Amino acid sequence: MTDCVQDLKLFGYSETEARFLRLVALHSGVFLARQFNLFARAKIGYRVDAFVKKLKSNCHCHTYRLGKNVAMFHLHSKAIYRAIGHENLRHRRSHQAGYVKTKLLTLDFVLQNPTLRYFPTEEEKVELFTTVLNVPLSDLPVKAYMTPNSKTETRRYFVDKHPLFLSDVSSPRPVVHFSYVDAGPSTARLDFVNHLRRYGPLFSRMPVIRMVYIYECSSKWKWAEQQFTNFVRSGLEVRNSDLDLVKYFQLREAWELKQYERVGSTELLFLNHARKKYTGAQYNELYSDWKRGDRTRPGPKSNGRDNVAEGVFTTYKIADPYGMFGELD
Repeated sequence: MTDCVQDLKLFGYSETEARFLRLVALHSGVFLARQFNLFARAKIGYRVDAFVKKLKSNCHCHTYRLGKNVAMFHLHSKAIYRAIGHENLRHRRSHQAGYVKTKLLTLDFVLQNPTLRYFPTEEEKVELFTTVLNVPLSDLPVKAYMTPNSKTETRRYFVDKHPLFLSDVSSPRPVVHFSYVDAGPSTARLDFVNHLRRYGPLFSRMPVIRMVYIYECSSKWKWAEQQFTNFVRSGLEVRNSDLDLVKYFQLREAWELKQYERVGSTELLFLNHARKKYTGAQYNELYSDWKRGDRTRPGPKSNGRDNVAEGVFTTYKIADPYGMFGELD
């Protein structure tokens, strides 16, 4: 860490500014003025303005207006990421609003919990699980990418980049905490279900699965807690029926809200079939609960495995305002 901070200081940044840049580059790629002020323990005004002036002078960031008095800063320069030893981090690329808000919430969590030991990069996570915890590489969440105009396949691990950290670094066996960041109502419920499914093989290697659900204004955490409980009880398996039911609820809601652009021809066929399959008062009640973010369907029983993992689900609410993201809230 010391070397990369020194490398960043060569661009004219102070010690505090360089450490903040390293933190942002590793965890989010974007930041707000209030987040710098929190890290630097500075008052609103001159100090953050001087910092941003340096960033712009060095051509290290782009500025985006999110509201009348709110700006977001995106570290896009390869020079910053090269200085911290991670030149190809995806954080330097431009992303859609939902992804950006997820990253800002991630940075809020990291800034508000500075004593935790984080593993922000793919390399660090892979080393933790394969070398320290002896988890086979084949059990880590992976996504394969095909190189354009080539048959070459690139495999990337932990592409979601949700915070992963240790809470007790003094323990002989690290206490690992997983997390999921909910950017708000625009985040599909199915995304959390798929997140659990992707992590299933890795979770099976953990004596206790600790999941921290990070959110700012979403009410989906109640539903997510039930899904997590069901997932653990079922032996870390997501049933196809659960995925189909959630998909049906999403399409039904879109149709009722006249958001027809979300319902293509394939989705319409699925919706018509699902209406016949999921009929009756029981499913209507579930649908009403689902829309409120409070789905209370009893979880499935264990699938017969001798060792069903223990699951611990906790929530963390980011209290800072995000109204500048409009409908994402």
